[in-house]
Amino acid sequence: MARMGATGSGKSYAVKTEILRSKLAYPDLQIIVVDPKQEYKRLIRRLDGTLHTLEHEENYEFDNDVIGFEIPERGHRDNQELLVDAVRQIYTATSQDSQPTLVIIDEARILMNNETGREVLNQFVLEARDTRTAVTLISQNASHFTEYREGREILDNMPGKVFMRHERVPDSVTDYFQLSQREEQELYELKTGNTADYSEALVKVSGRVDTRIRIESTGEEHATITAGENQ
Repeated sequence: MARMGATGSGKSYAVKTEILRSKLAYPDLQIIVVDPKQEYKRLIRRLDGTLHTLEHEENYEFDNDVIGFEIPERGHRDNQELLVDAVRQIYTATSQDSQPTLVIIDEARILMNNETGREVLNQFVLEARDTRTAVTLISQNASHFTEYREGREILDNMPGKVFMRHERVPDSVTDYFQLSQREEQELYELKTGNTADYSEALVKVSGRVDTRIRIESTGEEHATITAGENQ
Protein backbone atom coordinates (compact mmCIF):
# COMPACT_ATOMS: atom_id res chain seq x y z
CA MET A 1 0.00 0.00 0.00
CA ALA A 2 1.08 3.56 -0.70
CA ARG A 3 -0.12 6.28 1.68
CA MET A 4 0.33 9.77 0.30
CA GLY A 5 -0.53 13.16 1.74
CA ALA A 6 0.79 16.51 2.87
CA THR A 7 2.42 17.11 6.24
CA GLY A 8 -0.36 17.26 8.84
CA SER A 9 -2.85 15.33 6.72
CA GLY A 10 -2.91 12.45 9.23
CA LYS A 11 -0.82 9.83 7.43
CA SER A 12 1.35 8.76 10.35
CA TYR A 13 -1.55 8.86 12.81
CA ALA A 14 -3.56 6.60 10.52
CA VAL A 15 -0.63 4.19 10.24
CA LYS A 16 -0.21 4.08 14.02
CA THR A 17 -3.88 3.15 14.30
CA GLU A 18 -3.30 0.47 11.67
CA ILE A 19 -0.37 -0.90 13.71
CA LEU A 20 -2.48 -1.22 16.86
CA ARG A 21 -5.38 -2.88 15.04
CA SER A 22 -3.09 -5.20 13.10
CA LYS A 23 -1.53 -6.48 16.33
CA LEU A 24 -5.00 -7.24 17.69
CA ALA A 25 -6.27 -8.87 14.51
CA TYR A 26 -3.12 -10.90 13.74
CA PRO A 27 -1.30 -11.93 16.96
CA ASP A 28 1.46 -13.72 15.01
CA LEU A 29 2.19 -10.69 12.81
CA GLN A 30 5.64 -9.13 12.86
CA ILE A 31 5.67 -5.35 12.38
CA ILE A 32 8.78 -3.52 11.20
CA VAL A 33 8.80 0.29 11.04
CA VAL A 34 11.40 2.41 9.25
CA ASP A 35 11.12 5.78 10.96
CA PRO A 36 13.19 8.66 9.53
CA LYS A 37 11.05 11.19 11.43
CA GLN A 38 11.67 9.60 14.86
CA GLU A 39 7.97 9.62 15.69
CA TYR A 40 7.07 5.96 16.21
CA LYS A 41 9.41 5.20 19.13
CA ARG A 42 6.79 5.72 21.86
CA LEU A 43 4.31 3.42 20.17
CA ILE A 44 6.97 0.78 19.54
CA ARG A 45 7.95 0.86 23.20
CA ARG A 46 4.29 0.62 24.26
CA LEU A 47 4.13 -2.59 22.23
CA ASP A 48 7.30 -3.93 23.92
CA GLY A 49 9.17 -3.61 20.64
CA THR A 50 12.86 -3.28 19.86
CA LEU A 51 14.32 0.03 18.63
CA HIS A 52 17.43 0.19 16.47
CA THR A 53 19.31 3.41 15.77
CA LEU A 54 20.80 3.09 12.30
CA GLU A 55 24.57 2.74 12.13
CA HIS A 56 27.06 2.08 9.36
CA GLU A 57 28.10 -1.56 8.84
CA GLU A 58 25.61 -2.80 11.42
CA ASN A 59 23.90 -6.17 11.12
CA TYR A 60 20.45 -5.88 12.67
CA GLU A 61 18.52 -8.55 14.54
CA PHE A 62 14.90 -9.37 13.67
CA ASP A 63 14.01 -11.43 16.72
CA ASN A 64 11.10 -9.35 18.05
CA ASP A 65 7.52 -9.09 16.81
CA VAL A 66 7.72 -5.29 16.77
CA ILE A 67 10.89 -3.61 15.52
CA GLY A 68 11.64 0.03 14.77
CA PHE A 69 14.54 1.59 12.88
CA GLU A 70 15.25 5.28 13.37
CA ILE A 71 17.96 7.60 12.14
CA PRO A 72 20.56 8.98 14.60
CA GLU A 73 19.67 12.58 13.80
CA ARG A 74 17.47 14.21 11.19
CA GLY A 75 19.05 16.20 8.38
CA HIS A 76 22.31 14.29 8.02
CA ARG A 77 23.60 13.61 4.51
CA ASP A 78 24.35 9.97 5.19
CA ASN A 79 20.78 9.18 6.28
CA GLN A 80 19.96 8.00 2.76
CA GLU A 81 22.75 5.45 2.85
CA LEU A 82 21.74 4.24 6.31
CA LEU A 83 18.10 3.87 5.28
CA VAL A 84 18.96 2.03 2.06
CA ASP A 85 21.09 -0.45 4.01
CA ALA A 86 18.36 -0.97 6.62
CA VAL A 87 15.69 -1.63 3.99
CA ARG A 88 18.01 -4.02 2.19
CA GLN A 89 18.50 -5.97 5.43
CA ILE A 90 14.75 -5.97 6.11
CA TYR A 91 14.16 -7.28 2.59
CA THR A 92 16.69 -10.07 3.13
CA ALA A 93 15.32 -11.01 6.55
CA THR A 94 11.67 -11.13 5.47
CA SER A 95 12.48 -13.09 2.33
CA GLN A 96 14.02 -15.84 4.48
CA ASP A 97 11.25 -15.95 7.09
CA SER A 98 7.75 -17.42 6.69
CA GLN A 99 6.26 -15.28 9.48
CA PRO A 100 3.63 -12.83 8.16
CA THR A 101 5.16 -9.36 8.31
CA LEU A 102 3.99 -5.79 7.89
CA VAL A 103 6.79 -3.42 6.86
CA ILE A 104 6.05 0.30 7.16
CA ILE A 105 8.48 2.75 5.58
CA ASP A 106 7.75 6.38 6.42
CA GLU A 107 9.24 9.29 4.45
CA ALA A 108 9.70 6.96 1.47
CA ARG A 109 10.67 10.03 -0.60
CA ILE A 110 14.14 9.84 1.00
CA LEU A 111 14.67 6.43 -0.58
CA MET A 112 12.95 7.47 -3.80
CA ASN A 113 15.48 10.30 -4.19
CA ASN A 114 18.29 7.74 -4.19
CA GLU A 115 18.85 5.54 -7.24
CA THR A 116 19.89 2.51 -5.18
CA GLY A 117 17.03 3.17 -2.77
CA ARG A 118 14.52 3.12 -5.64
CA GLU A 119 15.95 -0.16 -6.91
CA VAL A 120 15.82 -1.81 -3.47
CA LEU A 121 12.24 -0.66 -2.84
CA ASN A 122 11.14 -1.77 -6.28
CA GLN A 123 12.55 -5.27 -5.82
CA PHE A 124 11.19 -5.50 -2.27
CA VAL A 125 7.64 -4.57 -3.27
CA LEU A 126 7.77 -6.85 -6.32
CA GLU A 127 8.70 -9.92 -4.27
CA ALA A 128 7.10 -9.14 -0.91
CA ARG A 129 3.81 -10.94 -1.50
CA ASP A 130 5.61 -14.22 -2.17
CA THR A 131 7.21 -14.00 1.29
CA ARG A 132 4.02 -13.19 3.24
CA THR A 133 5.12 -9.58 3.59
CA ALA A 134 2.94 -6.50 3.23
CA VAL A 135 4.75 -3.22 2.52
CA THR A 136 3.30 0.22 3.28
CA LEU A 137 5.16 3.20 1.84
CA ILE A 138 4.35 6.67 3.17
CA SER A 139 5.20 9.91 1.41
CA GLN A 140 4.13 13.54 1.36
CA ASN A 141 3.05 13.60 -2.28
CA ALA A 142 2.12 10.99 -4.85
CA SER A 143 4.58 12.66 -7.22
CA HIS A 144 7.47 11.20 -5.20
CA PHE A 145 6.53 7.93 -6.91
CA THR A 146 5.17 9.05 -10.28
CA GLU A 147 8.23 11.14 -11.17
CA TYR A 148 10.45 8.04 -11.42
CA ARG A 149 10.22 4.92 -13.56
CA GLU A 150 10.92 2.72 -10.53
CA GLY A 151 8.31 4.64 -8.54
CA ARG A 152 5.66 3.96 -11.17
CA GLU A 153 6.65 0.28 -11.19
CA ILE A 154 6.32 0.23 -7.40
CA LEU A 155 2.82 1.67 -7.67
CA ASP A 156 1.98 -0.86 -10.40
CA ASN A 157 2.73 -3.63 -7.90
CA MET A 158 0.86 -2.00 -5.00
CA PRO A 159 -2.89 -2.67 -5.30
CA GLY A 160 -3.74 -0.24 -2.47
CA LYS A 161 -3.39 3.55 -2.70
CA VAL A 162 -4.52 5.93 0.04
CA PHE A 163 -4.61 9.63 -0.81
CA MET A 164 -4.87 12.10 2.06
CA ARG A 165 -4.97 15.86 1.65
CA HIS A 166 -2.44 17.20 -0.85
CA GLU A 167 -1.11 20.74 -1.13
CA ARG A 168 -0.28 20.28 -4.81
CA VAL A 169 -1.24 17.76 -7.45
CA PRO A 170 1.29 17.67 -10.31
CA ASP A 171 0.26 16.54 -13.79
CA SER A 172 2.30 13.34 -13.37
CA VAL A 173 -0.02 12.35 -10.49
CA THR A 174 -3.23 13.21 -12.35
CA ASP A 175 -2.04 11.34 -15.45
CA TYR A 176 -0.75 8.20 -13.71
CA PHE A 177 -3.78 7.71 -11.48
CA GLN A 178 -6.22 8.98 -14.12
CA LEU A 179 -7.80 11.27 -11.54
CA SER A 180 -11.02 12.96 -12.51
CA GLN A 181 -11.33 16.71 -12.05
CA ARG A 182 -13.57 16.05 -9.05
CA GLU A 183 -11.02 13.68 -7.45
CA GLU A 184 -8.20 16.15 -8.01
CA GLN A 185 -10.22 18.85 -6.28
CA GLU A 186 -11.03 16.48 -3.42
CA LEU A 187 -7.32 16.01 -2.70
CA TYR A 188 -7.15 19.69 -1.77
CA GLU A 189 -10.29 19.54 0.39
CA LEU A 190 -9.93 16.33 2.41
CA LYS A 191 -10.27 16.92 6.15
CA THR A 192 -7.31 16.47 8.48
CA GLY A 193 -7.03 15.87 12.20
CA ASN A 194 -6.09 19.54 12.56
CA THR A 195 -9.41 20.72 11.15
CA ALA A 196 -11.79 18.03 12.44
CA ASP A 197 -12.09 15.15 14.91
CA TYR A 198 -11.10 12.81 12.09
CA SER A 199 -9.17 12.79 8.84
CA GLU A 200 -10.32 11.74 5.39
CA ALA A 201 -8.77 9.86 2.52
CA LEU A 202 -9.51 8.62 -0.96
CA VAL A 203 -8.88 4.87 -1.12
CA LYS A 204 -8.26 3.00 -4.34
CA VAL A 205 -7.72 -0.75 -4.40
CA SER A 206 -7.23 -2.04 -7.92
CA GLY A 207 -10.47 -3.42 -9.31
CA ARG A 208 -12.17 -3.54 -5.89
CA VAL A 209 -12.49 -0.24 -4.03
CA ASP A 210 -12.70 3.39 -5.09
CA THR A 211 -14.17 5.48 -2.29
CA ARG A 212 -13.73 8.23 0.27
CA ILE A 213 -13.29 7.18 3.90
CA ARG A 214 -13.17 8.75 7.35
CA ILE A 215 -10.27 7.79 9.62
CA GLU A 216 -11.09 7.77 13.32
CA SER A 217 -9.54 6.22 16.41
CA THR A 218 -11.15 5.05 19.61
CA GLY A 219 -10.38 6.91 22.83
CA GLU A 220 -8.09 4.11 23.97
CA GLU A 221 -6.25 4.05 20.64
CA HIS A 222 -5.78 7.82 20.74
CA ALA A 223 -4.43 7.67 24.30
CA THR A 224 -1.97 4.93 23.30
CA ILE A 225 -0.81 6.76 20.17
CA THR A 226 -0.33 10.11 21.87
CA ALA A 227 1.02 8.86 25.21
CA GLY A 228 4.03 10.89 26.29
CA GLU A 229 3.90 13.38 23.42
CA ASN A 230 3.76 16.35 25.79
CA GLN A 231 6.30 15.03 28.27
